Amino acid sequence: MLTTVLVSALWLEVATAEPSVSIRADIVQASTIRGSVDRSLVKMKDALASRVNYQSLQIVKTATVALSSQLTSVSLPNNKMAELALISLKDNVATVKVKVPPAETIYTLGREKSLYIQAGEFEGRDLWLVLSQPS
Repeated sequence: MLTTVLVSALWLEVATAEPSVSIRADIVQASTIRGSVDRSLVKMKDALASRVNYQSLQIVKTATVALSSQLTSVSLPNNKMAELALISLKDNVATVKVKVPPAETIYTLGREKSLYIQAGEFEGRDLWLVLSQPS
């Protein structure tokens, strides 16, 4: 009888557990003025090359956040707050709601991909929020 109760309670906990996923959030400063490009940002530079030719890309801050259906906030150096929430997780693809004032958008993020979200300006340079799976 005790075993049945424990197994039932455990099943109930697993069945009602809210999905969550860990996301790496990099805050990146970018400039078209000649400078250095952080090695981990070469893919970003290439991905954005058709829109803007950044000559300097530097990570300002990195955080690993656990996303769930509850909003998670990431503070940006330009006094804005990015808000992230997990909408769904299916087949290793996370559907994520991202709000960086004044915009709010829904993205899909796979294991091997990164999202590049413009987050305004800071100290005369473009600010980006880069979301990816932690390495």
